[in-house]
Amino acid sequence: MSGKGEKKRRRALDAYGRLQRAAGLAAVRVEAAVHPFGLSASQFGVLDTVATRGAVHQQEIAEALGRSKAQMTAIIDALAARDLVRRERHATDRRYITVHLTDAGGKVLELATPARAAAIVDLMSELTGEQKSRLARLCRRLLRTLDPNETDRDESLVDDDAVAHDGVHSGDAHHDDDDDEQHDDHAHHSTAVN
Repeated sequence: MSGKGEKKRRRALDAYGRLQRAAGLAAVRVEAAVHPFGLSASQFGVLDTVATRGAVHQQEIAEALGRSKAQMTAIIDALAARDLVRRERHATDRRYITVHLTDAGGKVLELATPARAAAIVDLMSELTGEQKSRLARLCRRLLRTLDPNETDRDESLVDDDAVAHDGVHSGDAHHDDDDDEQHDDHAHHSTAVN
């Protein structure tokens, strides 16, 4: 492998490693915020999904949260045991089971949501507005690569000023690592001069 190819490979591995570690640590911190309400992050996700979408098929929830059918069955079983959700069979197709939010589930979700949101806002306060917008765009690009069906439901949350400032748009053509290396070299040079 050429020196250039090896550098790109190392950058890819490093970026993935940092992404994975940051996501893991962030998930632990956010999950800790919903623990006092007797919820795991996945259980919160189920309650939130059902509250947002209305009664949905268990498989739809599994797909929305990136969980297997077996994992989702266990998560919903735990919520149903606490009467936070209930399952209902379709009137004509008995194999089709929908998940519904109960009043108790709605109350727990209402209590847990502000705590979870505060944990996320606190975590993201380490980034400037421009950095948060850029991170969101990079994640959307990666998600579209991983899942071609991914939609930009949250496009309205993008900070237009940050987009205009840093010149990176979610629809921009993909550029290779050479562009990044030139940008990094320029940034390094600017820092050295100052």
